[in-house]
Amino acid sequence: MMEVEVTSVGDINVDLVCSNLKEMPGRDSQVLVDDLFVSSGGCAANFAKAISRLGLKTRLFGKAGDDIYGNLLEKELSGVDLCLARGSRTGVTYALTFRDGSRSFLTYPGSNREFGIEDIDLKLVEGGFLHVASFFLQGLREHTKELLVHARDKGMTCSFDTGWDPRGWGERDRELVIETLEAVDIFFPNLREAEAITGLHDVEEVCDSLQSMGPEIIALKLGSRGSFIAGMGKRLSVEPFQVDVVDSTGAGDVFAAGFIYGRCRGFGLEESGRFANAAASLSAKGMGSSCYPTENEATAFIKNH
Repeated sequence: MMEVEVTSVGDINVDLVCSNLKEMPGRDSQVLVDDLFVSSGGCAANFAKAISRLGLKTRLFGKAGDDIYGNLLEKELSGVDLCLARGSRTGVTYALTFRDGSRSFLTYPGSNREFGIEDIDLKLVEGGFLHVASFFLQGLREHTKELLVHARDKGMTCSFDTGWDPRGWGERDRELVIETLEAVDIFFPNLREAEAITGLHDVEEVCDSLQSMGPEIIALKLGSRGSFIAGMGKRLSVEPFQVDVVDSTGAGDVFAAGFIYGRCRGFGLEESGRFANAAASLSAKGMGSSCYPTENEATAFIKNH
């Protein structure tokens, strides 16, 4: 097996992406689309693919079915060291992106619901960083903290991205996340998720509250407004890069990959945030994961802007 620098754990599925839609089809109607793009998806898989593309040796733990979609994922993620348990059926997400920049998703979790701590060989959780993604779409939930504590005991830096609970955030969800954050070093919420956890709305107050729960660094994803980084006594608003967006699906996962890449390479907080913004922006220039950048591409993009 390869010498791993980063381990990613969480959801993996196939994304079927339609972009540039004017509006959602009405009931009993049909809309023709210009293109349908098929690629690997799922937050943990997106992160793994993105950070591998940037140049770090990456291992991914997840669960997929022994079916045509599972075979497709193995080809799509050929640059990643895959440790995939076999489940019932591979998860699928239909991602619809609209001309105004909004997005809608239809997700069949499939084997992700069955993915648990028993599917992870803890000896193979290796490298300098562990990233756990999509808390609500897989079965690891109650054991996430256990996994993070194990990685920390091995000297790994732990990052976490909850994702949004499609069923709505209940109080038990919030309690579980707060409990899990005690074992997290770097937290990657978007503003909506951060507000659900803290009950606050001001960006700096949100970050202060989240840091009080455990994480040393909060890398808050603000979409078209860039990002806000809080950590090590600093508060940094990192401006976005302007690109012609084709498909923003997975951009948040690429942001997390870019930030962890920066930390792995010894970048400071602002440099890591800027690199992450650049990687995420570049990823949105193409469908699905087709434009996830290399390190050279992201660096050249920053120099030219």
